[in-house]
This record gives sequence, C-alpha cells and structure tokens, in this order.
Amino acid sequence: MTKSQIIRQLTELRNKTAQQQKIEPFKVLQFKTINEIAATRPSNSKELLAVKGIGDKKLAQFGDKILEIVNSEPEFTVKEVGGQEIASGDDSKETTTGQLEAESQPEPIGQIFTVSKFLDHVNDVLGQKFEDVKVQGEISGLSNHSSGVYFALKDKDDESVLDCYLPQWVYKGLGIELEDGMEVKAGGTPNVYKPKGKFSFVVETLELTGEGSMKKAYELLKKKLQEEGLFDRKRVLPEFVGKIGVITSRTGAVIDDFRNNLAQRGYQIHFHDVRVEGVRAVEDIMKAIKWFNKNKPDLDVLVIMRGGGSLEDLQAFNNELVARAVFASKVPTICGIGHDRDVPITSLVGDTLTSTPTAAAVLINETWQRLEEKLPESEQSLLHNFEKALNNKCVQLSGLMSELNNKFGQIFLKIKNLRQKLCDELGNLRREAGMAREKAIEVAGSLVQRFEQALNRVGKGLVEQEKYLAGVNPERNLKLGYSIVRNKAGQVVRDVEGVKVGEKLVTQVQQGEIESRIEKLNSK
Repeated sequence: MTKSQIIRQLTELRNKTAQQQKIEPFKVLQFKTINEIAATRPSNSKELLAVKGIGDKKLAQFGDKILEIVNSEPEFTVKEVGGQEIASGDDSKETTTGQLEAESQPEPIGQIFTVSKFLDHVNDVLGQKFEDVKVQGEISGLSNHSSGVYFALKDKDDESVLDCYLPQWVYKGLGIELEDGMEVKAGGTPNVYKPKGKFSFVVETLELTGEGSMKKAYELLKKKLQEEGLFDRKRVLPEFVGKIGVITSRTGAVIDDFRNNLAQRGYQIHFHDVRVEGVRAVEDIMKAIKWFNKNKPDLDVLVIMRGGGSLEDLQAFNNELVARAVFASKVPTICGIGHDRDVPITSLVGDTLTSTPTAAAVLINETWQRLEEKLPESEQSLLHNFEKALNNKCVQLSGLMSELNNKFGQIFLKIKNLRQKLCDELGNLRREAGMAREKAIEVAGSLVQRFEQALNRVGKGLVEQEKYLAGVNPERNLKLGYSIVRNKAGQVVRDVEGVKVGEKLVTQVQQGEIESRIEKLNSK
C-alpha cells in the first residue's frame, strides 16, 4: 500500500472514531503521528509503540487496526501517462521522459460533501500540507481551563491573529509558565473545530523565543522556586568522589573537557547521552536524572553539563520540570552549565553550581584535596608511629624472652627433681617386687605341697571306691553264675508278684540273654 493510501485510510479511521466518541479527530490520532506511521511502516506492536504519539493506551485501542492497514496489500491503480497505461502501487508515476514525479491526490472537483465530511477533508488536507509547521508570534488572551489552554498568537508586524489550542497534557509537559506578551514558537497542526466551524491551531510543541519573553519566564520561575525553597538545599559533596554520573550530549567538546580535567584517580564515569537544547531536551534530561536515581543509586555525584550559549539555547535548563527533577534527585548534583549573565534555574536548584564542565571536574578533584594536603604529614606520622610501635614491641619481646628463659629454667629444675624422684620410686618398686617374688615362691611351694597331699588323699579314696564298685557290680555276680531276670518293660523281676502267666521274660547271663515265657507261678 502506498504512503498516501495509508494516510488516507488512517485518517478515515481517525475521523470515524472521533465521530463515534464525539471528540475532536486530533485527540484520536495527530497528523504528525499518521504521517510517521505511513513513513516508517511499523510491522509489529513494538515498532508501532516507538512512533511518537502512540502510547500503551492508543496501542490497545487502535494497534491492531493500524497494523492491519499498514501491512495490507497495496491498492494498484491504472493511470494513463504519456500515452501509456502503467500500474502504480507507490507514491510516484513515470513521465514520458522516464523520470519520477510525486503523485498528487485528485481534487474532489464536483463532489458533494456533507458539512462533517467536508470539514474532515479540509482537516486532512491541512494536516498533510502543514506537517511539522511552526508559527511564531506573541501570546494574547491566555486562558487556562481544565479542557486545555486557549490563546491567540499575534503577528507583531501587522496584528494578524491565530487562535490556538494547547492541550493540558502538552502544557504540563512544557515546564514553562505562559503569560500574555510572551513571544513563542508553536509547533502543531491547523484544524477546523467541527462543532463550531472555528479555525484554530492545535499546539503540540511550544518554545519561548525572543530575549524579553525568555527573561520574563526566567524571572517568574526563579521567583516561584525561590519562594518554595528549592534554592536553599545545598548538600555537601562526599569526600573522595569515585563514582560519577554524567548527563550531557555526546556531541561537542563538553564531555572531553570534563574528562581531560579530571585527575588520574580511577574515577568510574557513567555517561548518559541527552539533547541539551530543543523541544526534546527537557524530556531527555528528566529521563536521564530518573534513570541514574533508579539504576545507579550508589553514585557519589551526578553532573549535568553543557557548554555556553544564548538564553534561547539554555531554555531546557530554565525549565520547571527539569529543575524539579534535579531537586528530587537523591544523588548530590553538580550543574556545570555554561552561562554569561544569568545563572540557569537548574544550576540554582543543584547542590553545587559551577560555570563550566571544566570547573565541575576541578570541583570533583578537590574532594580529594584534604587527603593530598595531609598525605605527606600522614606518611611521616605513620612511619613515626610504626617505628615507635616496633620499638615498644621489641622491648616487650625482650622482656618476654627473659621471662621465658626463667620459666624454662624452673621447668628444667622441676623435670630434674621429678626424674630423681621417679628413679627413687622405681628402685623401691624393684625392691618390693623382689620381696614379693620371694614371698610368692614361698607361698607357691606351700600350695604345691598342700596340693600334692590333697591329691594323695583323693587317690586313696578313689582306690577304695573302685574296690567297692567292683564288689557291687552286677557283672561280677554274673561271672559267679548268677543271672538277672527282667520283664518286657526292662524292669528287674524281684518276686513272683511282679509278673503274670504268659508274660515274656528276658534272663541276662554272663555271655548273653535268654528269652522265656511264664507257664506257671509258684509262690513260697
């Protein structure tokens, strides 16, 4: 899809949404935003969010529709150029000489519009024709309402007047307190307010111009902040500054001047590149201050710098929003902003004011001055104290060695006495052991004698018992011709009453056993 086709469809989306929500079209999407979308052609939400004028809220409301329009297939049209028919899908057409020239939208000649559609078309044309336009003039009839700030810009040459509307959110982001008579440069878009058919200029950016206006704004802001006490707080820089945050532009000699004038002390420098003049400078500087406070809270000092310039060049540093951001910083701040007569408001709010980046570097070096001045004296004092302490320790060591020798002498004497005592005790033990040995031998001999006597007595008893057992042994009786009769239970039969007729008996003789059966019992 061509750029003009994207612009047309996005404009239609904007006007339709504005009509549905009953608000002014620029509150949906500004022409500048539409043109940037058409120029950059974002392909996803992340790229679309990078377009100025598209925030999270607008991305949620219109993101999908915008991406659908931007990434849709191109609308090809057939045009007759130089007697030839060509297909055109971009913003140019081929002439008969082969050169490319810009394609212009067809004028709606003879077309009948409703009032609303006509005003939409007029606003579309105005928005495209006056993209990024700036109008310079003097503020007149300033009126601040909750819906926005209304004023007129007057041309000081011929008293021409342009009615302007400044949205509140834009005004609050300027950091400038406007008054009648101030000369400004306003950037924005011409617009016809449909409910009243009134032509006005919708302001998107605003800068002071003219020394008188800037001086007046400077004095107003200075008085306001001074009454609030923002100039009174002056935090002392810490000694031995080591970690430094620097906010300035990477272009120019400012950062080099600062670095070249810092002493070689191993400073850690964290640099944040910002614009230092123009409409984007205020936002850049504020974001940098907040970034350092959030991500580098352990900084020793924060340095905001820029070179010299006119009062117009230094507008960003005479801005209320920047001044309050400096005051809110938890890190002590040095402002090294070049100036001639009037000190920038930011420098007045900062903890330490220097006229140049070089002076800021020198000031940081001076945080080490006390150490540098006292270093030789401290070195001599340290050596003297060390020698004194060393001598004291040597004396103490000598005393300890002498005491230690005495202690060792006493220990050696005690060891000698103890050794002699142990030797004497050992001799006594040996004598006692000898006597005990002789006694043991005597006792052992007596015990052996008694044991032998006991054995003899036991032996005689055993012989007698053996003779007795031999006399009562049943086998001896068997050898003499006797026998032993047992019943079937193995019990010895002693009389006829213990057996019955027919019972089996076993008779044991010397050489075996005889089995028999009782046929008759005869009792005496």
